Order: sequence, then structure tokens, then C-alpha cells
Amino acid sequence: MGLRKNIEYWIESLNHPEQFLDNYYIFDDIIVNDQNLIDKIKQLRLLIITYCEMTKIDENVTSKILNKIYDIIVSIENIQYTEFVAFWKNLDLSYSVFKDFKDSPESINILRDILKKYCEKRFELYNSLGYSNITVQALYDAGASRKKGMAGINKLEDLIKSRFKDVVHAEDWNSLINANIAYFLPDSKDEKLFKEFCEKFNIQFEFGKTHQGKEPDMVLKVNQDFFIIEAKHINESGGAQDKQIVEVIDFIKNSESSNKIHYLSFMDGLYFIKFSQENNTNNKINNQKRNIEEALKNHENNFFVNTYGFKILLNDL
Repeated sequence: MGLRKNIEYWIESLNHPEQFLDNYYIFDDIIVNDQNLIDKIKQLRLLIITYCEMTKIDENVTSKILNKIYDIIVSIENIQYTEFVAFWKNLDLSYSVFKDFKDSPESINILRDILKKYCEKRFELYNSLGYSNITVQALYDAGASRKKGMAGINKLEDLIKSRFKDVVHAEDWNSLINANIAYFLPDSKDEKLFKEFCEKFNIQFEFGKTHQGKEPDMVLKVNQDFFIIEAKHINESGGAQDKQIVEVIDFIKNSESSNKIHYLSFMDGLYFIKFSQENNTNNKINNQKRNIEEALKNHENNFFVNTYGFKILLNDL
């Protein structure tokens, strides 16, 4: 059939908004069945109880206990899903930042300061309420949103593979050029190939220069056409989400000299439903829609689609 005008895929997307539940973004892993983790959490809780009690008597006695707590904190996978590490957010400190300092001699002193605050602010409260491993699972579930980045890429890969059975994940320049249908992932493991791709095709990729060196999520080759893709999963509005929407709109304002190079913004999640609502009184939503449509009008080679729109575009190729 061949590609239609870009505005048609946008309209198809508006007419077929996202589903409320998307299996690609449902995470139901259970971690409380990991007996080693649970044993270490139990040990950690006992060590912290001992530490807090001992500091009331003699702080000099607690150095060995502190070292044992430190060893568990830096070495056990998923230990961050405990009430102790959850408390760190109140100190403007995250587990990932702490682990960045784990090879520093200061890290043990940082942990000592954290424990001091924890003993003062939470120890008696948690002791009186009691401990439960439900807390561990609940904290893990609450952190599920951090897994959504690769889930979106997996979704794109599956959509492409369902349309093109002979698609390959190109790992180098030769495999990309020799394949009729191929893709690669510049923002995860194929950055080198993307640089070579830009050099060979004289692609400027101004978006990366204006967005802190950001690489696209995917490049898809279908015969002679290349689609440079940025994907966002957005469910709600807010400061961070609004910034992401601006990014995917800015993305399709880019263009290259060849009409075989397309910029494609893929957006799924419940926020897209707001674009589909008629007579929307939200000025921000309406402005975003106008900006998308203006960008598509000014850059006829580019696309802005949701899940349904992306499927239709793939079928037309």
C-alpha cells in the first residue's frame, strides 16, 4: 500500500486510544519467595535492633555490627525493598546514590549517619508496630514503574516482529545494510552502530545535540526507509511527564536531507486517551495536540503514533 500522509496515522491513533491495562506494563514478580533474601532481611532487622540498642549504652561497641549491616546493604539484591532503606528517602538519599559511594572510605560513615537518624526517628515506632515481609513485597511493587523503560522497547520489538517475520536485530553495519528488515537500539546497547549509521547517511540528529546527548530508543529499517524512533510511556500529567511530552513533540520537529529518513514518536499509556477526548477543556492538552499537529504539518516525513497507529503504519510498509 505504501505510507499514507503522516496526519492519517495521527488520526487513526486518536480514534483508537490506549487500553487501560497493557500487559507489557504489568509487573507481578514475587520476591518474598526468595528465601535467601528473606533470611538476609531478618538478619538485617536483628542487626539494626542490636545496633540501635547498643548505641544507647556504648557507641564504640557497635563498629562490628555496623560493618555487618554494611555488607548486607551493598551485596544483597533487592535489599533496598526494606523499611530501613525506604527511610533513606526522608534523608534526601537514594539507595542507588549510596551504592555509587560503596567503594569510597566515606560510605561506612554515611551509613553510620543514616543509622543514627533511623534509630532516632523510626526504631521505636517500627518495633512497636512489628515487622512484616508484606512490607518488602509492597515496596517492590511500588517500584514497578522503574521497569517501564525496557518494557516499552520490548513492546516495540514484538509489534515489529509480529509484522515482519524476517526482521533481525542488527549488531553491526554489515548486518544492518544486508538485511531488508532490521532494527537496532542506540540508547541501550547499539550506540556505536548509531554513530556509524549517522556518519554513513549524513544524519545530523540535532535532537541529541539539544537534549544532553540523548540517543533514540530504536532505529527501524524497512527496505530503503529508516525510522528513528523515540518511545514514551506516559500515564499521568506532572512536571516530569510534561517534560517527556515536550521531548516527543520536539523529536518530530527534526528532519534530514533524505526523505527516506523518518523521525517517529511513539507514545502509549493512559495519557494518550486525553488527546482522544472531544471538547477537552484542558488548555495544556489542547496546546500539546496543536503542537503535535503543527509539527506533523511542517515535517511531512515524520510521524506521531500510539500503539494502534504504529501497527497501521507497519502494515502499510
